Parts: sequence; C-alpha cells; structure tokens
Amino acid sequence: MPKVNRIEMKKLIIAAFVTALSGCSTSSSGVAPLGDGRYMLHGSDLTGWGAPNEVKAALLKEAGEYCAKQGKSLTQVVHMGNEAGLFTTASADVTFRCK
Repeated sequence: MPKVNRIEMKKLIIAAFVTALSGCSTSSSGVAPLGDGRYMLHGSDLTGWGAPNEVKAALLKEAGEYCAKQGKSLTQVVHMGNEAGLFTTASADVTFRCK
C-alpha cells in the first residue's frame, strides 16, 4: 500500500469536508401559506460562500415537492435573492402556487 504524504492527506480531508457540506448547504423556513392559494419559502445558505441562485434552486425543488404531494404542479413562481455580504449569507425568497 503506498504512503500518503501530509499535503495529499490535507487535500483529501478538505475534499471530504466540502462534499459533506454541499449536501446540506441550504436552510429553509418551510412552506408558509400566504392566502389566495399562494405559498412562500425563505432560505439561506449555510456554508457562507454560496450564491442566491443555489438557494433559489433548492427552494424551487422544495416547492415542487410540496405541490407534487398535493397531486399538483408548481406554477406562478416569483423569486428574489440576496448576495452574501461581510456579515450575511446568501438568501432567497420564493412565492408560488400549486395548480
């Protein structure tokens, strides 16, 4: 079995850490009814270096799953996103209907 030097080991550990974070990088508030058949989701990036588009994608997936559980399709989507700043993480809001 070949020996692994310290630099290679550090690279492996960093790669494993990044891979572990990528699966759970977005936190969602959960679906909130707004009335008139509209719903809203809010989400934030947990890693600190994500982009609002990544948060939006995760929220749209969650919204689609929510509608599918009702036997409906995701429709009329409106979304907004905020870039990460010095003391803030990237975030997004998605408003949608199920039809």
